[in-house]
Amino acid sequence: MKKRQGFTLAELVLAVMIFGFMATSLATIYSTSNRHMFQNYRGNIIKTNVGIAMKAVSNNLSVATRIDAPLYGVSGNILAFAQNVDQLTGCYPIAPGAASWHYFCVAPDAATPGINSLYHHTGTIAAGTGCSSPAPTTWGGPYPAFCGFGGGGTVTILMQAANTTNPFFSRSAADGVAQRDIVRVRLRSFWSASGRGFGKSQRDVDFTLDSSVQVHLYAGY
Repeated sequence: MKKRQGFTLAELVLAVMIFGFMATSLATIYSTSNRHMFQNYRGNIIKTNVGIAMKAVSNNLSVATRIDAPLYGVSGNILAFAQNVDQLTGCYPIAPGAASWHYFCVAPDAATPGINSLYHHTGTIAAGTGCSSPAPTTWGGPYPAFCGFGGGGTVTILMQAANTTNPFFSRSAADGVAQRDIVRVRLRSFWSASGRGFGKSQRDVDFTLDSSVQVHLYAGY
């Protein structure tokens, strides 16, 4: 009979322990890296959405000629304004071209229960005779019947997980707004890990953009 070299029981136990330690380490590394990847991905998505929402509000608001909400000195989560419509009389168009309205508001998300979203309603106002006409057409609304799909106009969800601890839109001196043609826009998105059932496996994501937008109201308003 030939003698074959083998492993002792102590060597086998040691090998199993080393293998188990390596397997546990690899699983931990994978889990941590996977968690961080999703955390970073989620954070980037939220920051991107808030940035897109801020750009949509700022670009449209900067060419507004009429603001209906919030009123001067007031803040809230509804921003309603029109373009190419006179602030005082409501006559339109002030200048050649179409007139339109925009309505930004916060309401429960249509697809995800338990969170709010920022919605953008918009629509074109029917052609008018112009403010310089002897009998100009006028417009004073209406804006959407409610915030969200089906409320009125073309509706887009701009931002999910909207947190309105501070009002999104302000024309109040308490928020540093001292001019009628300035609107302070504060968009905050807060994704709660525990609220979405992740417990301690994920961290909350909280991102805010704050900007003051000057609108093109006519001189003297």
